[in-house]
Amino acid sequence: MFNKQDRVNIVTSKGNVQEYIKHGYVEFEVDSQKYMLTVFKDTDSDYFFVPFKDKTTGKETYEAGRYIELEKANNDEYELDFNASYNPYCAYNENWVCPLTPFENTLSVEILAGERKFPAH
Repeated sequence: MFNKQDRVNIVTSKGNVQEYIKHGYVEFEVDSQKYMLTVFKDTDSDYFFVPFKDKTTGKETYEAGRYIELEKANNDEYELDFNASYNPYCAYNENWVCPLTPFENTLSVEILAGERKFPAH
């Protein structure tokens, strides 16, 4: 876990920065390999999210990565459900400003679940 005061600036899709709190991390396994992703918290609310990239990023999924929202459980555990991963709103509308995935949340495995790349029209 991180100190609750670990604040970080994350670059956005518009090139500016937004401040978040590194709240902690989630650990999981894929094909018997252990992985870890950092959980970020909005500084003004109880919005927890995990931005991530994986081996499908830019090919089958959105170039800037995907998000998973987490709800805090009573015992400080979270359920990481990759089926619920989604493209940030900036994937659909260039007027949205979205935090980009920090390097530390880049996985060396394919996550074959969740939302795929939005087809161009």
